[in-house]
Amino acid sequence: MTNLCLAKFSPDELIECHTYSALNVMKSMMKYFFWINDFVGENFWELLFYAIVLHDIGKCAKGFQKNPKKWGYRHELLSVPFVEFLDFDEDEKNLIALAILTHHKYIDELDNKRQIIPRMYRDVYIEKVEELLENKDYLNTFFFPRIEDWEKRIFKKKLKKFNLPNNWEEMIKNYNFVELIDDWYEENKEKRKMELIFLKGLLNACDHLASAGEYKILTLPDLKDRIFEKIKTPRELQRKALSVYGNAILKAPTGYGKTETALLWSFANLDKVGNKKVEYPNRIFYILPYKASINAMYERLKTKYLPEDGMVAILHSSAHYYLYVTGHEYKRLTSLYGKIYSPVKVLTPFQIMKGFFGVGFYEMELTELAKSLLIFDEIHAYEPNITGIILGMLEILTNDYKAKALIMSATMPTFLEELFKELLNPEEIKMEEENIDDFTRHRVRIVDGNIFDILNELEDFGDYCSFNNYTLEKPVLIACNTVDRAIEVYKILKERGFNVLLIHSRFTHEDRERLEREVKNNLKSYDFVVATQVIEVSLDISFNSILTEPAPLDALIQRFGRVNRQGWRDGIIKDVYILTEGSEKDKYVYRKWMVDNSLKVLQKLDGELLKESKIQEFMDDVYGKPKNIIKEILDAKETLIELFNNLVPLYRSKDEEKFYELFKGLEVVPIKYLGEVQRLADERRYIEIYRYLVPISISKYFGILSKIGDVFSYDRKCRVVFANLHYDDELGLLTESVDMDEEEWIL
Repeated sequence: MTNLCLAKFSPDELIECHTYSALNVMKSMMKYFFWINDFVGENFWELLFYAIVLHDIGKCAKGFQKNPKKWGYRHELLSVPFVEFLDFDEDEKNLIALAILTHHKYIDELDNKRQIIPRMYRDVYIEKVEELLENKDYLNTFFFPRIEDWEKRIFKKKLKKFNLPNNWEEMIKNYNFVELIDDWYEENKEKRKMELIFLKGLLNACDHLASAGEYKILTLPDLKDRIFEKIKTPRELQRKALSVYGNAILKAPTGYGKTETALLWSFANLDKVGNKKVEYPNRIFYILPYKASINAMYERLKTKYLPEDGMVAILHSSAHYYLYVTGHEYKRLTSLYGKIYSPVKVLTPFQIMKGFFGVGFYEMELTELAKSLLIFDEIHAYEPNITGIILGMLEILTNDYKAKALIMSATMPTFLEELFKELLNPEEIKMEEENIDDFTRHRVRIVDGNIFDILNELEDFGDYCSFNNYTLEKPVLIACNTVDRAIEVYKILKERGFNVLLIHSRFTHEDRERLEREVKNNLKSYDFVVATQVIEVSLDISFNSILTEPAPLDALIQRFGRVNRQGWRDGIIKDVYILTEGSEKDKYVYRKWMVDNSLKVLQKLDGELLKESKIQEFMDDVYGKPKNIIKEILDAKETLIELFNNLVPLYRSKDEEKFYELFKGLEVVPIKYLGEVQRLADERRYIEIYRYLVPISISKYFGILSKIGDVFSYDRKCRVVFANLHYDDELGLLTESVDMDEEEWIL
């Protein structure tokens, strides 16, 4: 009796069924990603076809079928030898063999002390081949006969390039892994790097999507039609974007409609497939610096322009939790969004950086970036080292992967603009017909002193407060530079009887979401909202006044953007108040010279309008041509390019740690939630533990260690770091005191 062989368990899926599902994914890719041949040669799709056909044959081994988790061997090793029966030259067969060999584990992970790759010691390998041959009737009866049918369905003809000899059982026992890895791979890994990346990348993509129950990739509809359904009269820059083919720079004020302009630029640069039903296959990456703005953009695109299931993906470090709490199918969508599936991805630059640092299935990511359209919004917001990494990625992607980029900002200093212009040679999308000063909404008011000086003089008159003959119209945003300062200000206002709300980064994710929802839905019921930089980007809300601590000009302009957001439509001007003094701890947040230069610029404007047409000039007055920052950016760029060039295909990167070093923080769980988190871990509801995590910076972490000792402990079972620090639902994580209310601190 012939035993059936499964590729997947629970639910069961036969190997030939899974293989054909993966081939269907490949078929859709072959239709839409027609440019792949420009990178890797004309017969690439045939190589990928047979890589998919053969990649899971090793699962027929008896031990795998009995219990794959306890089998203790790699099925890929048993699949590789079947490439010998393909009618390709040796180079092509070896490319297929290496893609199959590494589609789960990299060479260095297989080539460890256990010597899993059978070179000299082949006894275990021969033993496992015998297990495979126990189910050869399944292969001969059910699997191999289907290959020619699959060829015909995918290529419209029989390729007949898989020919099984009579002695195939002996041939797979004698397959020479030494010649494959130690000889051919070592000699060809650099010159065939692109082919290895694309072949492994798309094999992984087809395999993963088929495993997720999908049979094709998604493509874009007519974006122009979708946008013009909502916008009856497009603005000047939106019209211009439709005629820009290639890299571009867009500078426009807040509230102009940059998102739609970017999508129209994307539409102008999309390739087309089909005649009667035109489809647009390129992938669009909409890159933003902050999770909150990514969440908002994801919902906006999904709700307004691309509501079809899976059309827009969201990618950042906590996207899975965001999808969970917003009621989406978080397991399915988190899985799909990390694959080559959705045509639009809204994400942080760190998600793209993974491919360049060799993190995860980086070949799949690099393959998807080929011919992509990259929209970098708020490009001014990054630290110099991250800006340099972005420049390095863009150099590689635009030169080697034929990607195109749109760089956007409302506040980009000239030195930064020049760096992107030198690299991209972009067309500038700028206003010529419209008057940019029509978007002016703010008047600058400089206030001597610090926030506590003002709070002492503050008088309440119902709809507004006053100090020193200045008026703060409610609701008022008070923007502080540090969490500790924001907490102090909140306490004072609360004690004085004001209706006040506090938002900063040191709340649990659940409380942060609750607070943001509250301020978004009930802003007008508050006198004051006290916030840190999180307010600059996170919420589409509009205050009537702002009192802010001094900060770099670009950060201040972002804060001003939360005041009188749509005032330009009716010519309304609101005052924005900037204090001349912050706190001693501001030096850990901002470079002092930037803050000082920003204050000098703004003091010259005291009492005058902050005209949109002058913002670039003001930014240049702040930054000038900062040699140190430019050097920092260019050094980071060269480092990224060097790291990428040193990536060894099909090997796990040695530079993964350098990627994780970019994240200057960690997340902890306040000891207050110890019992609840342990209960969730016992119930294996790990996704819900995320709601209790609080982000803290590395500098704050070491500051706590120095001041009050080691209050942190990693819990292996819960997979989190607990912090024995007091947590208050109203104030957040208080890093000055141990939580003495807890009876135990034993983990």
